Amino acid sequence: MSRSFDEIQVFDSVAQRTGNQIERSGVRGRAGVCRSLTELGAKFRRLGDGYYYLAAAVWPRDVVSVNLSRAWQPLV
Repeated sequence: MSRSFDEIQVFDSVAQRTGNQIERSGVRGRAGVCRSLTELGAKFRRLGDGYYYLAAAVWPRDVVSVNLSRAWQPLV
């Protein structure tokens, strides 16, 4: 597991980094700890809006925000 985590704020299914970086000991035992963007999306769907902690190296380069919801696809 990563040694440092980025604090991520999710509001209205859009995730953005807050700029705070927290050491592993500071997030131990919290429900919002995520090792991947996939895990972040799953926890967001289960827990809703709020603050999450994502492993520091996982956030995509040069991306300000990530939309965690997908548009509905009609069945044809």
